[in-house]
Amino acid sequence: MLSDVKRQNSGLPADAEKIWMFDARLIKLRRNMVFVPRMVSEYEKLNWVVTHGRGVLNTAHGATFAQLLATGGMLSGRESCFYMRYDDSPERDNIPMIFYTVIGNPDIPVTLHEEVEPVGEVFSAIVVMEPTLLISQTSQRALIFDGAMKNAVLVVNSSLSPMQILELIKKRCLAQDWAGKLVVVRARKYDTNIAYPLLAALTKAWAGVNFDNLLDAADFSGASNKTDVMRKVYSEVEPVDVNVSAGETRMSRARKSRKVTSIKKKAWSPDTYRSYQKSAAKAATYKKRMDAMPLWNALAPGLIEFGPQPKGKNIGFTTSFARCFRPVIDKGRCTDCKMCSFHCPDGAIDFNDIKVDLDYCKGCGICARICPLKAIRITSEFQATEKLDEKEVTTIEDSRVEYGY
Repeated sequence: MLSDVKRQNSGLPADAEKIWMFDARLIKLRRNMVFVPRMVSEYEKLNWVVTHGRGVLNTAHGATFAQLLATGGMLSGRESCFYMRYDDSPERDNIPMIFYTVIGNPDIPVTLHEEVEPVGEVFSAIVVMEPTLLISQTSQRALIFDGAMKNAVLVVNSSLSPMQILELIKKRCLAQDWAGKLVVVRARKYDTNIAYPLLAALTKAWAGVNFDNLLDAADFSGASNKTDVMRKVYSEVEPVDVNVSAGETRMSRARKSRKVTSIKKKAWSPDTYRSYQKSAAKAATYKKRMDAMPLWNALAPGLIEFGPQPKGKNIGFTTSFARCFRPVIDKGRCTDCKMCSFHCPDGAIDFNDIKVDLDYCKGCGICARICPLKAIRITSEFQATEKLDEKEVTTIEDSRVEYGY
């Protein structure tokens, strides 16, 4: 229970303890020690699993995964649900998407009343269906570990080794301490629907739903023919214990943002507006991203959103997050015919000086297919940025070419 003094100092209502739990933390603010209560909302008491995938490519797999996991939770006697979010884009093909699976706790009378975007350290498990999401920036969750508990389980569908995945995580996905478990599995090797191998791999390292309940969920959902695959994966995968400090991660140093505190009373210039956009884009977490954007009372009177300048680019909405592959132009073979620039659906190839703007290129490959001299080749993001041969991604590209996509 909160003392009256603490409650008055925090500005909270008298019945606040019915809604929030508090964890007193001392922080240093302007050289003064100040009592700051950390508010923990009800949905943080639930068991959350976040599944990352790409639109169209993983939509069916993600739905199967989340539905079976929620069914397993219900068969274990807990209220469970799942829902999904697409990334902030009008398109669906290849853009990052998220499935949230929420499993209740029978000892805590909390029900998730609506679909929410959770804020705080809530995810006890993270599942990555498409491995290039480890090296891509999303606009929905700032980093793969955004919102994760310190002891979270991470499951990755990849042909890379656990040590290679761990190095990528420290370099690109993590800005906090992590003392959890890592499971890496090449899911497509076991089944074309990668949901079933990934479910088995998750339960090998995560105690949220036991494996027997998951097998019962598969039977209940009409997928009894997948239980042998799940048993095989469960027997073969080996979780790896991980202990990483925030100081070892690049993102803890690179992802910095400011918190909006001042209230603007005069008109904003486009530069002022875009400074907020840039600060939000650099945030390390979803919560810090919201803090970086001005609230209604910080907005200038009559403010409208500034669009890009004529012939300019929209810095507030880059689309590289939809890319698994990228084009590489061989300048020695290029004759400057402009065909690639004419046919690029995203205007990501400069007309005057033929080069690719990787902030907006989505890696569709149309430029390589249309080039009459084959001066453009397509390579995976892993190969281009990390010099890694990730076979799960190249298998996807081979399939796209085979089916004329």
